[in-house]
Amino acid sequence: MHAILIATVALVGLPVLLHLIMKQEPKRLLFPAIRFLEKRRKVNQRKMRLRHLLLLLLRMLIIGLFGLALFQPTIAGSLGGLNFAGEQPVAAVFIVDTSPSMGYLSNSRMRLEEAKRRALELLDDLPGSSKVAVLDPAEPGGTWELSVADARKKLEELKDPKGTAVPVSAALAAAHQLFRTVDQETEGQEPMPRLVAVFSDRATACWDASRSEDLKKLRETIPQPPVAHLFLDVGIDQPANVGITAVEMKPQILPKDTPVVLNATISAAGEAVESRVVCKLLTGENMVEKKLVKVPGGGSAGVSFTFDGRRLKPGLHQIELSLETPDNLEADNVRYFTFKVAEPRKILTLVSDLADADFWQLAHTSQGEFACEVRKATDELPLLRDYEAVCLLSVTDPTPLWPKLQTYVETGGQLLIMPGTAPKQDAYRTKTEAAARILPGSLKEQNAEIDYGTLPATDKRREGVPWLLDDAALRHPMLAPFREWKLKGNIDFLQNPRRAWQFWDFEPAPGGSVVVLYNDSDDPKLRHPAVLERSLGNQRGRVLLLTTPMDTPIEGGKTWNNYWQLSESSWYVVFPNLLMRYLCGDPTDANFNFLTGQPVAVPLPKGDVKKGTKLQLEGRGISGRDAEIELGEGQTEVRLPPNRTALPGLFAVSLEAAKWRDGFSLNIPADESNLAKVPEDAIESLMGPKSVVPLSRDVKLREVLTTKFNQPIDLFPWLLIGVLLLLCFEGLLANRFYRKP
Repeated sequence: MHAILIATVALVGLPVLLHLIMKQEPKRLLFPAIRFLEKRRKVNQRKMRLRHLLLLLLRMLIIGLFGLALFQPTIAGSLGGLNFAGEQPVAAVFIVDTSPSMGYLSNSRMRLEEAKRRALELLDDLPGSSKVAVLDPAEPGGTWELSVADARKKLEELKDPKGTAVPVSAALAAAHQLFRTVDQETEGQEPMPRLVAVFSDRATACWDASRSEDLKKLRETIPQPPVAHLFLDVGIDQPANVGITAVEMKPQILPKDTPVVLNATISAAGEAVESRVVCKLLTGENMVEKKLVKVPGGGSAGVSFTFDGRRLKPGLHQIELSLETPDNLEADNVRYFTFKVAEPRKILTLVSDLADADFWQLAHTSQGEFACEVRKATDELPLLRDYEAVCLLSVTDPTPLWPKLQTYVETGGQLLIMPGTAPKQDAYRTKTEAAARILPGSLKEQNAEIDYGTLPATDKRREGVPWLLDDAALRHPMLAPFREWKLKGNIDFLQNPRRAWQFWDFEPAPGGSVVVLYNDSDDPKLRHPAVLERSLGNQRGRVLLLTTPMDTPIEGGKTWNNYWQLSESSWYVVFPNLLMRYLCGDPTDANFNFLTGQPVAVPLPKGDVKKGTKLQLEGRGISGRDAEIELGEGQTEVRLPPNRTALPGLFAVSLEAAKWRDGFSLNIPADESNLAKVPEDAIESLMGPKSVVPLSRDVKLREVLTTKFNQPIDLFPWLLIGVLLLLCFEGLLANRFYRKP
């Protein structure tokens, strides 16, 4: 019922709606002149709307640009003018790492080969008129190549890694020096952009962070424009390697018939491995021993080899250790070692009376380290260079001996002088030329032969005077063992010091020095020398002088000292050996094994080696003129510079005329087996942010460089300039649009 009523009301209102829609109005006709004015009004309205719209959009653009400027946007650009796609020449220094770790193989390609390929790729992208230098850290210095073609040739000549492990950071100093002179070589041209590109595996040994501050200061001295730096990492992220990193034997001079014990350290990078180590003794009977060693991943393990010393003859011996199964890094698969088997070292003792040397000879025989040959000073002298040292023991008149001994000492010989109780005093004074050249002191007119028995009973000198072993004396190398003996506290001759009642008074000669004084006075100026020393012949030959006799004590005679007292002290054995060890060298200090790139000094045989004598050098990489070294006048040693010790291996030197042979070994540093990478922060702190670029086989170097050197350019100043220009334009338009007709 309600629905019908509602529908009825709606239908009643329908005619009203139709009436309103369909109602007709009268048609209006405009006068023609009025129609024209109306049309013109509409055109003017459209023009005004357009002008207002343009001003509106312009003002919106000004506000938008101002906001964008506050955001400080950037776009890609070029840093330092380095544009590899253009023709502007570039001054570029290429530093190519040639250390042993660059021999690591990945996909059958050495890291050095990969570095060369990347360097040549970059070289191709440089304009042809660029200045290029190619630096090898193993070779000091560097120069600009004459052309890009010459630089290419030098890169192609880098075929094998060197044995020398020089950090690439060392070559940066040479690169910075080159940039300081590049503008002088291109006079009249605009300064060229500068680039340093380092190609390395980024292994631990390739970077010396301690030089960073010095290199920064050197870089600041380079004229503008600034130098751009790149470190192109051609290394492997997860290398696997096993190598022999150390070989040790102490001492390296062994007494005859002593077992040879060699300790080697094997290290592994990556996973744990088992490796068999082969040890070959290449001299004698060519003994070989093999051992299997298990090495933990990222760690190291030791292995020991022992050879029967009774089967080895005295002389030089050399060993080669190698891994039976090679791996990716060949350089550390082999290590070399040199040692000697020695008979007792020969010393010659000259005396006036053979009985004076009885105790002296017995002391050396009991120790076994030195073979003491005793001769009368008046006999014909043997060939002195066959002896490690010559001792004058209580020689009454050594005047005829001085010229021969001078030649011996100046060519590296060692001389010990011990005046007796009744020498010819003038013979021990620097009155002749030869004596003046040898003696470290001159005997005074009056000796210090004092009868301490006549001194007052309260004078402590009645008991004899010991050496003054203060801190100054103990700094001398001869007395260095006393420091250790003092710490032990149980050494008999320190608890009961040896004493002298009588001694000769020597005044130090020019070139001579006092090793130790007697503690015979409270006044330091009145103390007398106990031992004097002098060096001759490039500091290798030495003369040692004792001021109290060392001849055999005579029963019932004057007692000069208690050095030969056999009870309560071991000084009678220790002291002679101490003197000879200092003069001839401690065998525990001998070293025949060096690292590649180190200078090596080989002592020549003692005696007069004639000028022009040819020394033969044998070993890896030695051939032609390098195999012979001509000796100079009075030469006492052969020094091989770093450029002649760049390759690891076993080496020997010999003088055929003297029937003398010696040798040494060279090995790469152990750090070359550590393939862990240097942190990027350590490199970028010197070379700049994002200077380290890791390269894979699939990445094109040009793309990397374009990304690297197309650095963002700040648009803030340009946007502000744009806002100011638009504001001026907006003001002009507004004044024009709003100006009255």
